[in-house]
Amino acid sequence: MLMDSNRRRASRLMCRWVALGLLASGSFIGCGDSGRVPVYPVRGKVLLDGEPAVGAYIKFIPVNPNEKTKWMIPKGIVDGEGNYRLDTYTTGDGAPEGEYGVTINWPTPEEDTEPNTFPEVWAEVRDKYADRKNPQLHAVVQLSADDESGEITVPTFELSVDEYFEDDTDE
Repeated sequence: MLMDSNRRRASRLMCRWVALGLLASGSFIGCGDSGRVPVYPVRGKVLLDGEPAVGAYIKFIPVNPNEKTKWMIPKGIVDGEGNYRLDTYTTGDGAPEGEYGVTINWPTPEEDTEPNTFPEVWAEVRDKYADRKNPQLHAVVQLSADDESGEITVPTFELSVDEYFEDDTDE
């Protein structure tokens, strides 16, 4: 009887180890090359006439895309301090290395989900900075050998729409 009890206990223990082994090996499936283009954390800042461009959408459009990157458009939303982080596959994961045309736009007032997060000149900003075919802004995402953080910081984009108001004759 003691022998039967030990066998059952050993059998249950063996089943647990087999189950644990299968579970562990299953978690490694897909850990190899998934075919994804590597991305690197990218952050930056956007200012409109010297103030944080709160709520602006920023998109990085690849300049010379290849088959794997032609549909990749890293994007982000500018926070209350003017900062953004880019997303490609998941939130905040970054962007592939490369050269980009950059577009910046706000949702229209009708689309805006938070009041007062778009500037009065949002239409002018859209006209100047949201043209994907002729972007006014450019950025390069490139790892630096001396950067230990692994995060790429893009120089600040300083937007201005002053030229829209230079010819104002309402004065």
